[in-house]
Amino acid sequence: MRPHGSSLIGGSGSPFSFPSTGQGSGSGNGQGSGSGGGQGSGSGGGQGSASRTGTRRPCRHRRQETRANNVVPVGVDPPLSFGGGFCVDMHSSFFNTRDEPASDSALPQGYRGDGYNPNFENADEYPPSQTPVQANPRKTIDLNDLANKRTRKFYTTEEKRQIYQWIQQRNGTSRKMKRGVTAEVAMLAKCPRRVVTRIWRQGINGGGINSVKCGKIGKVGRKKNILDIEAMEAIPTTERTTIRQLAEAMNMPKSTVFQRLKEKEIRRVTSDVKPMLGEENEKQRLVYALHQVEPSTLFDDEPTMKGGFNVAHYDEKWFYRIRRNENVYLSKREEAPKRATKNKNYIEKIMFVSVIARPRYDAEGNCTFDGKIGVWAYVEWVQAQKRSANRKRGDWELKPCTEVDKAKSREYLVKFILPAIKAKWPASDRHKPIYIQQDNARTHIQPDDPIFVSEAARGGWDIRMVYQPPNSPDCNILELGWFASIQSMFQKKMPKTLAEIVQKVNQSLAEYPHQKLNRIFLSHQACMREIINKKGSIHYDVPHLKKQALERQGKLPIRLKIEKQLIEDALAWLHAN
Repeated sequence: MRPHGSSLIGGSGSPFSFPSTGQGSGSGNGQGSGSGGGQGSGSGGGQGSASRTGTRRPCRHRRQETRANNVVPVGVDPPLSFGGGFCVDMHSSFFNTRDEPASDSALPQGYRGDGYNPNFENADEYPPSQTPVQANPRKTIDLNDLANKRTRKFYTTEEKRQIYQWIQQRNGTSRKMKRGVTAEVAMLAKCPRRVVTRIWRQGINGGGINSVKCGKIGKVGRKKNILDIEAMEAIPTTERTTIRQLAEAMNMPKSTVFQRLKEKEIRRVTSDVKPMLGEENEKQRLVYALHQVEPSTLFDDEPTMKGGFNVAHYDEKWFYRIRRNENVYLSKREEAPKRATKNKNYIEKIMFVSVIARPRYDAEGNCTFDGKIGVWAYVEWVQAQKRSANRKRGDWELKPCTEVDKAKSREYLVKFILPAIKAKWPASDRHKPIYIQQDNARTHIQPDDPIFVSEAARGGWDIRMVYQPPNSPDCNILELGWFASIQSMFQKKMPKTLAEIVQKVNQSLAEYPHQKLNRIFLSHQACMREIINKKGSIHYDVPHLKKQALERQGKLPIRLKIEKQLIEDALAWLHAN
């Protein structure tokens, strides 16, 4: 704080002063006061008081003395005079900054001389602190954002009438707005108070709430560009694979095409390449789908599909150590991960064989059998022929099988798959037929293979091998959804070696939820309905049944129903062909 009595103007050492030669008021060290009607100020040492109401011109010798005192030496800037006797001495120490080094940081901070205190709110120390205070940086204003920002909001009729009802609830039947109602309703509706006032006047002058409505009539604003659907359909599908390509073909802006895509006037689809089917393939697919209908319900109004509890699906799949393209979300400070391999066309991989069945649940919904028979890798332990930096010559190392043929498939079936089925299959279905469904790959054994038949019947079991229709990956649970799901879980673990590939695949199998596996079996039943409806064709979209929502509601069915007319049409098509 400044000491009592100090002043920046007219004080000791101040560059600002009023010369004593002017007329006006005077003050002294004695008691009393003085005032005058002239300009300027002066100081004296007399006692008492004096009062002057007029203007008195100074005498001649006093004017000459004043001129002598105002003579400025050569080379020195004269004091600045602003009229009325007010002068500014530019040679005062107040403006002397030559001894201080100039710095860029001190330029925008303003005055930092004697008597300045940066703590304006708590300025209670003396002498004041001379710590420099950094000015807050100015906020950058984007003029483009301000120009494109819509500052006015248009209220619909429903919104205006809601505001009018809030006003009536607080104002009653009075035609004069009560104090505080406008501000309260504006805060409740999150709108300016002028909007509340205008809506209130509109209702009062119009005679009630029915007169409060939006002033817009019909469609206003910029007219919508109409999309010519017929012209779009005339363009070949090969020339509309991207938004840019479609916009150029339609002679429209890309933004308009994208807006129609959001409005669902245009839809984006992914066209998958599917196996080419002949007439005989379609017949086999239709027969297979008809066999998935429960025979006891064929003559009902709504036949149902089989549950598929006695079928184990069997197939192989490659699992790669890394993917060629990986999407990763990083912060702005992180670097992209560095991944490398010796040859992008030869990435370490291992073939796995999987066997999956449908999960079982008791009456209370508890899982009694998860359906995960197992996953086995086609690998073997071999001795290293040469030494390297990672191991010595003769050490055992894990290597993928160089060849997977019928002998290898038979070996894994007899050595791993059949014992796993007999160990994990529910005891209630032990004496019922169990079918292992496989595709028509050349490496698979025949259903009547003698070694397989003898091992499958060992212990009184009835395990049979059956084929699925040719060129029909949608008829197998593994190809329909399980392989894609388990691979997604496997890739998240990012294995680095062949041994880790085997470990991560088995870990993913253990973590795989049985609820998802049960939903895949329901998708299989839905695909069978589509095959019956399409007369064996493979070109159909997998139906979306909202299985997760039904499962949360406890309404997930075990078997799906099918229209009886579809079955009759499919049987008639088979007899006709």
